[in-house]
Amino acid sequence: RALNEHRVDAERLLDAIRAAIGEDGSLLNADELKQVREKMQFLEKALAGSDARAIKHASDALNRATEEFAARRMDASMRRALAGKSISSINA
Repeated sequence: RALNEHRVDAERLLDAIRAAIGEDGSLLNADELKQVREKMQFLEKALAGSDARAIKHASDALNRATEEFAARRMDASMRRALAGKSISSINA
């Protein structure tokens, strides 16, 4: 059961990161993108096996590698949402 849960979580994580890179990959520099892609490959290799702990470990490593990227995406999203709005219109 743990194996299946880790597999599902890992696949969701990979899908989400692929989409995020497709949308906002420009927020990563070349070294960061390389590191994220390496962690993605590490997770994909773990998924090919049947070791639940290896999948969990690889998922955790990928999550850590993308924390800053996620924060940048959130900041960029907030800037886009607030672009052209005055403080008084936000408080209303």
